[in-house]
Amino acid sequence: MKQLKKLKLDFGDPYIDDMSKRIVFLDIETSLITAKVFRTGNQVINANQLKDSTKILTVAYGSLRDLNNKGVKGVKCLTNRTSKTFKRDPHDDTELLKKLWPILDEADVVVAHNAAFDKGWLLGRYLELGMKLPSHFFVFCTYQNLRPFNMTSKKLDELSQKLIGTKKLSTDFSLWDRCSDGDVDAFKEMEAYNVGDVYDTLYQVWLRTAYYNPVKAIDFANPDSDLIQCKVDGQYLEELIGKYYTNRNTGKKYQLYANPRSGQIYRDRYMITSKSAGCGYVVPRSF
Repeated sequence: MKQLKKLKLDFGDPYIDDMSKRIVFLDIETSLITAKVFRTGNQVINANQLKDSTKILTVAYGSLRDLNNKGVKGVKCLTNRTSKTFKRDPHDDTELLKKLWPILDEADVVVAHNAAFDKGWLLGRYLELGMKLPSHFFVFCTYQNLRPFNMTSKKLDELSQKLIGTKKLSTDFSLWDRCSDGDVDAFKEMEAYNVGDVYDTLYQVWLRTAYYNPVKAIDFANPDSDLIQCKVDGQYLEELIGKYYTNRNTGKKYQLYANPRSGQIYRDRYMITSKSAGCGYVVPRSF
């Protein structure tokens, strides 16, 4: 059975190389919160029962360029452990968020798994601290990118093991508990765990699944290029001579193109008789 190839980008292309500086892969770890309850078991916990609020413990991130060039060494980790307030309050994430702010502000794309979680908590904390929000960035979610596919589990660890052969570092609830107590060794473990989530799992899953949903892909096609390009890898498409897509309702025909690296088929947005046909306006078709 033919396996779909892993994404390989041409970083020698100045457009892709420049774009890769502003694509950030990111993962966060949040703190536990303490609640006052009468008993164990399933129950609704109201806000007035909480003794504290959720904070950011660590943030691991790396640009696409750094991850490609440096591997796991391209991942950086921001942590409360190095803050001036750590001994007094290990959950104080103010310094961490100030350091992260320019990274998000300069990013064009932020890649995360279940990205709504990471983005929501980060922006929510900026709001709570009264800080200006970073400038808008496009969020690419490796979980949502697989929405068209039914799978037993789309958790990052499961995807990593099944698709790549890597897995998240082993940990349990006690790690978060020890971080709550300001245990320095626990924070070091959390940082290593967080870094692994970015390179060994998130980044590798993205490379392995990028071609599967080209409609939702990060667009690497250079708008100034004269070539008809694949949206996923930004490289040329081959015209399939004599092969067309025919609209069954109208009978109109559209030229077909193929990505020779992935086998993905594209069709022209304009019918073959249009003056705009062959000008590079293409849309991907499903496999």
